Amino acid sequence: MAGDILILLLFWSSIPLSLAVSVIGVQKNKFWLVLIGAVMFFPISYYFNSSPTLYGYAILLPLFQIGSAAAVREGNKLWAWLLLLPAFFTVIWLLVVIVLYQIS
Repeated sequence: MAGDILILLLFWSSIPLSLAVSVIGVQKNKFWLVLIGAVMFFPISYYFNSSPTLYGYAILLPLFQIGSAAAVREGNKLWAWLLLLPAFFTVIWLLVVIVLYQIS
């Protein structure tokens, strides 16, 4: 029971928090915030890596966020936003899978 609550608080709450920190980092031109978001996104990317759909590729998702941090540091916001998109699309995919599982 306590382990389930710990997973709920630390693992699942890191998803929106990671994306929010990354977005704030790009908006405020703070590359270190995007790096913190990448570190926070690593556990969920490890979880996604066990999915048959994303097996082997999901572990690379934090690298896109690190690339986004590099783009922020260089002052290229367009690339920073584009490199954040894979993380957003993966989270949207997870939400769709969860909702469709609940419906059926």
